[in-house]
Amino acid sequence: MTTFLWYLLLIFAISTIGGLLPLVKSWSKNSFRLIISFGAGVLFGTCFFHMLPAITPSLGSNVGIPIIIGFFIIYIMEKFIMVHSCEEDVCDFHTIGLSAFLGISFHSLIDGLSMGAGFILKDIGLMIFLAIIVHKFPSALSLTGILIQGGYKRAKIIKLVTIFALTTPVGAVIAFFVLKNLHENTLAWAIGISAGTFLYIAISDLLPFVHQHNPRKYYNLSSLLLGLLLMCAGKYLF
Repeated sequence: MTTFLWYLLLIFAISTIGGLLPLVKSWSKNSFRLIISFGAGVLFGTCFFHMLPAITPSLGSNVGIPIIIGFFIIYIMEKFIMVHSCEEDVCDFHTIGLSAFLGISFHSLIDGLSMGAGFILKDIGLMIFLAIIVHKFPSALSLTGILIQGGYKRAKIIKLVTIFALTTPVGAVIAFFVLKNLHENTLAWAIGISAGTFLYIAISDLLPFVHQHNPRKYYNLSSLLLGLLLMCAGKYLF
């Protein structure tokens, strides 16, 4: 339990730092893309090397059902309910700022739920934690960048970043206590749904940005593969 709480504190700290950093330092798009590429690789690796093997013994041939449910939950939320990012060169950033905050925070809450469930299945808790860490930082950077472009005042940005940083710890605590006494199959379904959300975030949110008008694609591919290999190595080292 102590380890779990320390992990939550670390997630909160990294999310806060990532969110406040653009207020004091600007990031180049190339550096930002390398970070996001690495995060995408970690998400893929966590899903395929850790989450799926952990739930397959319980779910068997039904293992794909919760994954596709998780994938489409985020898809529907993002594409039909909220605006998550600006797809045009000219848009109303002030309007999109709140939508981006809600969309990214919803993802963050799902991250927390998956982490709480992962710590009940102790074999994959650490891997899910690492996956969350590496994509929370660029998510926080993105959120603050959009809010700055939208003309939000510094105090308002700090408030929204703090709320965002709290969503994963809150989701993790809720999941840890709610799912703790549930049947193994129910827990496996929760992990499967979380894996589906990880896949959607990597495929739809991270990779398109990485390869948008960018000549340094091989650097980004190398960064993605590094994240993937790290998770593969973690399967045998942890």
